[in-house]
Amino acid sequence: MKGYKALNNNMCAIYGNGMQYKLNKEYTLDGELEICKNGFHFCEDLIDVYKIYNDIKNTRVFEIDTMDGKVIDNEANKKCSNKIKLIKELHKDEIRQILENYADKYIINNRNDNISEKIILCKFSIYLDKLINDENCNVRLEVAKQGYGLDKLVNDQHWKVRTAVAEQGYGLDKLINDEDRYVRLAVAEQGYGLDKLINDPDWKVRAAVAEQGYGLDKLINDESPFVRSEVAKQGYGLDKLINDQHWNVRLEVAKQGYGLDKLINDQHWNVRLEVAKQGYNLDILINDENPYVRAAVVEQGYGLDILVNDPDWHVRSEVAKQGYGLDKLIND
Repeated sequence: MKGYKALNNNMCAIYGNGMQYKLNKEYTLDGELEICKNGFHFCEDLIDVYKIYNDIKNTRVFEIDTMDGKVIDNEANKKCSNKIKLIKELHKDEIRQILENYADKYIINNRNDNISEKIILCKFSIYLDKLINDENCNVRLEVAKQGYGLDKLVNDQHWKVRTAVAEQGYGLDKLINDEDRYVRLAVAEQGYGLDKLINDPDWKVRAAVAEQGYGLDKLINDESPFVRSEVAKQGYGLDKLINDQHWNVRLEVAKQGYGLDKLINDQHWNVRLEVAKQGYNLDILINDENPYVRAAVVEQGYGLDILVNDPDWHVRSEVAKQGYGLDKLIND
C-alpha cells in the first residue's frame, strides 16, 4: 500500500519514540498493531498528513510503501503498518500539485465543506481566489494570513478576518476606527495611530499602546491596573507605581527588580513571591506566612536545612526537588 509519512527535519518521528528513518530502508516490527501505540504510522491521502502535523515549515513528507504488510486505520484516516519503506521525499512543488489535484477532485468542484482541508489549501496558497469567498470565517482568516485579497477582506463581516488584515499591516487607516476592540488592538500592535488609540475606550487597546512605549507619562495614571502594569513592564515611573493600589502593578515593579527593600513587606503574597524569586533578603522571606513564598525561597536553594521541616507539604516538596534531605522526606 502506498501512502505518505511526515518526519521532522532530521528524518525522525515527530511523535512517539523519535525513531530515525533512512530512505529506501525497509523497516519491520513485531507485536499487535495499535494506532498511536505500536506501528509505523502514515496516511493514504497527503492532505490527512497536514491535519495531524500542522507545522508545515518543520515537517518533511515522504512517499512510503508498506510492502504488503498488515495495515490498520482509524476514523481520522490515520493508518499504521508493521512494515514500511520510505520511497522518496516530496518537494514543495510536488506537494502543491498533489494537494491541488485533491482539491480539484474532492473540494473545489464538489462543494466539500471540510474546513480543515480548506485551511490546509490556504497554507499552501492553493485556490486563494476561490477560498476568499468561503462562507466559513476561519477559511477567510487563513486567506488573509497569506496576505491575499486584503483589499476585499478589510471589509469582511467577521472581526477575526479584519484582525488578520490588520496584522498584515494593511488598511490601518480604516481599521483604526473598527467597532471591534481586537481589530483596534491589532492596529496598535502595528504601532499605528497611537496618538488616537491612547484614548481608546478599551483597556486592552490602551495596554497595547503602552507596550509600544508610547504615552507612558499619561498611561501611568490610567484607570485600568492592567494598563499601568504594562507601563511598569516598560520600566517607566517605577518610583510612583511601587505605591500603586493594585498588587498586579506592584508585582510588575518587583519583576523589574526595583524597590525590593520595600516590596519585601508588601501586603500581597504574590509580590513577596516575586521578591523571593529575585533572591532578595531570603533570610527574611524564609519565615514568610505564605507557603508559596517560602517555596520560592527553597527554589533559590536557601535555608533547606530549615525548610525541610516546614509545616506545609508544598514547601517540603520543593525541598525534595532540590535533592535535599531525601533520607528524611522519604518518610514524609
